[in-house]
Amino acid sequence: MWPFDIFKRKEQDTDGANERNLKRVAKRLRYGTYQLQYHYDYVTGYRDWSNHIYNTRKFISDCARRCFGRRSCVVLGSGFCLDVPVLELSRMFDNVFLVDINHPRRVMQRIHETKNVQLVTEDITKIAAEALNSINHYKDFSVDMLIHSPNYSSANYSDTLGTFDFVISVNTLSFLAEPINAYLSRLKLVDDIAATTLQTFVQQYHINMLPKGKSCIISPISQRYYNADGLQMYDHSIAYIPASVIRDPQTWTWNYSNDHTGRIEYSVKAWEY
Repeated sequence: MWPFDIFKRKEQDTDGANERNLKRVAKRLRYGTYQLQYHYDYVTGYRDWSNHIYNTRKFISDCARRCFGRRSCVVLGSGFCLDVPVLELSRMFDNVFLVDINHPRRVMQRIHETKNVQLVTEDITKIAAEALNSINHYKDFSVDMLIHSPNYSSANYSDTLGTFDFVISVNTLSFLAEPINAYLSRLKLVDDIAATTLQTFVQQYHINMLPKGKSCIISPISQRYYNADGLQMYDHSIAYIPASVIRDPQTWTWNYSNDHTGRIEYSVKAWEY
């Protein structure tokens, strides 16, 4: 028996229709491209990223050690697992599930080496596929129509995620809506206000679906850009969540990129939820 409903659906998806649909969604929204760009940025900025990677992995490991149960752990938005201590988690828990809508081939090859780690293909936003379907079926598409769809119940999803002993949201919260908004923008279906509305909804939905007392969240909260002369050009929030949600966080700076054109920094917060 799989730990919760998205995995049960995988068992029931005998003809692979659900997984094929998710692959279609991932391709249309260019999730693979986003992941490859992320990996490229990591490779080219390894020294600048090292502190962020270390802090993220350490925070996850420290939280995991405080877990009472050791049966199962799930990582939401696993991607290339650059910031996930997969091997350490596999030693601490009986089963580890890495969940993402697109799993890079490199990760798929590595996971075969660890028997109690499994990859699960799923849309953790719960809205990406619905966005594509809505565009195809409704002439008067709007973000407001999308986010008020009756298909979303974060309470139900929280109940199913609650069957895990430990749930990790790792450096994904602030970027969840980015591929969806980019796709809608290419089709000229959203303006800045609608994009922010969708981003806020997706982030809040993600927070609501995490089981309290069993989760940890690591996420960039704001982004700063400095030009080539070192002058700060902007500093804006990228996480639209209530301050009350973030309790006793650890904080650090993620030096994301630094070249002749300027540099980008993220202010990161990590907290138990």
